Amino acid sequence: MRLWGAVALAVSMAMGLAAQAPSRAPAASVQAVEVPGGTILSYRAKGSTSVELRGTERAQGASAVVKVEHRGGVIEIELRRGAVSGLGPASRFGADMLTYVLWVVPLDGGAASLGEITFEGDRSDSLKVTTSHPAFWLLVTAEPDFAVAEPSPVAVLVSQSSELATAVPGPLLYFTRYTDYNASAAATPATAPLDLLQARKAVELAARVQPSAAGSETAPDDARAGDAFRLAQAYLEQAEREFAGEGDNLTQYARTAVQLAESARALATGAAGRLPAHEAERLRARVKAAETELATLRDRSSQIEASLDQERHHTRELESEVLSLRERITSLETAAERARTNSARLEEQLAYACTELRLQLASMGHLTEQGGAVMIDLASDVLYDSGRYELRASAREGLGRLAALRRLFFPRAALRFEGHTDLVGEEEYNQWLSEQRALSVFRYFLEDAITRTADDNAKVELDTELSVAEQLLKMNYNAARRQASQRQELLTLLGNRVVGKGMREPLVPEKGPNEQNRRVTIILAPREPGAPVSFCPMGEGQ
Repeated sequence: MRLWGAVALAVSMAMGLAAQAPSRAPAASVQAVEVPGGTILSYRAKGSTSVELRGTERAQGASAVVKVEHRGGVIEIELRRGAVSGLGPASRFGADMLTYVLWVVPLDGGAASLGEITFEGDRSDSLKVTTSHPAFWLLVTAEPDFAVAEPSPVAVLVSQSSELATAVPGPLLYFTRYTDYNASAAATPATAPLDLLQARKAVELAARVQPSAAGSETAPDDARAGDAFRLAQAYLEQAEREFAGEGDNLTQYARTAVQLAESARALATGAAGRLPAHEAERLRARVKAAETELATLRDRSSQIEASLDQERHHTRELESEVLSLRERITSLETAAERARTNSARLEEQLAYACTELRLQLASMGHLTEQGGAVMIDLASDVLYDSGRYELRASAREGLGRLAALRRLFFPRAALRFEGHTDLVGEEEYNQWLSEQRALSVFRYFLEDAITRTADDNAKVELDTELSVAEQLLKMNYNAARRQASQRQELLTLLGNRVVGKGMREPLVPEKGPNEQNRRVTIILAPREPGAPVSFCPMGEGQ
């Protein structure tokens, strides 16, 4: 009996210590923001239309016009140069505001950023983007920087009705955690460039929400938030040095600092979704162990109580053990219930995180999952000019977001790049063009990895691969034909990570131009057979 009591006491103490493990601070609360005076629109499958964006009560007199056109499986949204008027500087909406961001808001209220609205003098620059949503409304908000994960409550422009689109009834609602902004008047305008001002503000906002280092355990997304925040500080310091020394790379360092700071902020506040996968697994194991032990203790208690009914002459020691067992059962039931509650909460957070990740990836291209690999189809018409393989400036910003998501959520995945063309033109030329386009995206990811690699050996490998990619990209079509064997040797050095498939494997098997067939596919594959690329299912309908 003493041995059984010691075992039960040890189990109880273990469960008690597990229940007392430090918990994380809850994610920031989500708030709904309703914008009156606008219209949700459903767009026709063919043709284009102009949609007016009108100023809200905060920005009366402001307006903009966008062109919306259905193109195959996506809707293209174009804001032409000079199409925005009457907004004025974003700083008039508060000391934290520095720029404007255009959002597409579907019926569920989950806003997705389409990009920053920039100005040259008083004249707005052009912006051309796509979305997969067939029904949505457009929103412009004042923001502290271009890379915010969720819109601020400062809505300044909202879409109106259009003759060639159908109005969808319902309130214009969107959801955000980002509400704690300084609405006081901005100080005297700074002399630093806007990119540097945004970087400073992004790092300042991220610093406000960084998790405490207290406790013996660090949750996975807290660790990622800390890593991203420290990288953001490093890039901001480099941008400041470029500004002081009039260097040529200020914009690159500043905008990278913004992206990293916003990733840290999103992770710390829950805007990127909390991802405590290891904690959830640990709690599930704890629940299972507690339930097994609980069943064992209940059986033992039943046996002892039956013995008491049959043998009234049992000693006080046995009665004391029964009482102790009952207390242990109560304690374990409480611990198991607490563990079940925590597990359910973590499962909910994990599901939300997976939904947010799928939305982020789907906003950049067509997302599928096959054989354990995640594939993102990027439209060539968005990445390159017609017949070209050099990346557009706007495409580099989108690839930067994709590279950041890959580092945070798929750090162990192997990358493969495939180029495809439509069923038009000479087959040999299309094969070369598909290889060049896949190589240009591969080169971008190499350059991004080199800037973030501290390991000298790894950097040497990356530099070698970059040299091979540069040699291939310098071969125009005629040179590639003349030097076919040399080109094949260079491609072989890259293994099967960069593949041009020309006119093979079309999404739409029909002759003629088709933008769905003109694409670059980025494949995130397991490094080992059976290993998961992500703990989130990425396929459609998940």
